[in-house]
Amino acid sequence: MKPKILLDPSFRRMENILSAEDLNRLNAAADVLWGKNEPMPEAEIEKVREDIVAIICGSWRYGEVNRFPRLCAILEVGGSFPSPQSLDYPACFSRSIHVLSCAPAFAPAVAELGLGLALACVRQIAWTDRAFRQDEPNWSHTTFGTELGTPFTLYGKQVGFIGFGNLARALKPLIEPFGCSIQVFDPWLTDSYLRGQKVTPVDLDTLLSTSKIIFVLAIPSISNRGMLDHEKLSLIRPDAAFLLLSRAHLVDFDALTDLVLAGRFLAGIDVFPQEPLAKDHPIRQASHAVLSSHRAGANHEALQNIGRIVADDIEAICSDRLPQAMQLAQPEYIRLRG
Repeated sequence: MKPKILLDPSFRRMENILSAEDLNRLNAAADVLWGKNEPMPEAEIEKVREDIVAIICGSWRYGEVNRFPRLCAILEVGGSFPSPQSLDYPACFSRSIHVLSCAPAFAPAVAELGLGLALACVRQIAWTDRAFRQDEPNWSHTTFGTELGTPFTLYGKQVGFIGFGNLARALKPLIEPFGCSIQVFDPWLTDSYLRGQKVTPVDLDTLLSTSKIIFVLAIPSISNRGMLDHEKLSLIRPDAAFLLLSRAHLVDFDALTDLVLAGRFLAGIDVFPQEPLAKDHPIRQASHAVLSSHRAGANHEALQNIGRIVADDIEAICSDRLPQAMQLAQPEYIRLRG
C-alpha cells in the first residue's frame, strides 16, 4: 500500500506549480489526497489525518502537528518556511519531521532578474528608455554622462553580496563571467566556508563602502530587520548601484527612498515594505531607481520548478530516503528568525 500524502497547495494553484509529468510522479509515489485548488476543509482533514505521512501546503493551517501521528514531512510551496507562530517547530524537530521550503525553486529566476536590474542601473537602460520616449535621447555621439552620472559596465567591478544563501549561490555564476571579485557579508557563515566558495568574507561596513554593485540577498530574521538604516546606507559610494532582491525587511525603506531621491546612488528594487506599493509613494519619482513589482520569481518556469522539487522529495520520502531538493529548516535558523 502506498503512503498517503495531502496535496493542499492553496494559495498556489495546482496547474501553476505541477506539470502533468510531476503530478504523475506524485501519484506514482503516493496515494495523493485532495489535490484541489481550494483549501481542504477541516472536516475532510479530520477523516484522514491519522494516515498522512506528508503534507504539501501553501502555508501551515492545520494546528498541532501531533494531530498527524504518522507525519514525517511538511513541504511548503508558498516560498518560505511556515512562521513559528503557526507551526510548532520544536515538535517537528523532536519527531524528526522534515520541514521543507520550496525557496530554492525561485533562486535561478530571481538571480537572473537581479543581473538584469544591475545592468539596467549601471548602463542606465531604463533612464535612457524614458528619455528617448520624451524626445531627449542623448545620443552617444553627443554625450556620455547623464543626470545619473556616467554609465559603466559590470566588467571587473567589485561586487558585494549581503547574504550567501540560495539566491546568492544562484547569482554568483551569472556574475563571474564579468570578471568581478565578490565579497560577502553573512554572519551565519564562517569565513573559511565563504573562502571555500571563492568569495571574500568582509564586515558589512567594508562591503557597503567599497563595493561598486551591492546585492541584498539575505533572508529575513529577527537580527537583520532594518539592518540597512540611514547610517549604513550612507556608507554606499556615490557611484555605486544598490540592488534590493530578497526582502524589504532588511532595509529602512524611508531612508533608502530619501537617499535615492537625493541622487546618492543608483538602485534597483524588486521588493517593497507594503505591496502593492502606494500610488503616491515618493520612490516612484526617483530617476535614480529602476523599479520592479516583485516580479523576480514570478514566472512560469520558476513556479513549475516548485512542482519538480516537490515531486523529487516526495519520491525520496515515500521510499524511505532523505529529501534533497527542497530547503530543510534548521533549528538555528528558526530560532534566529523568531
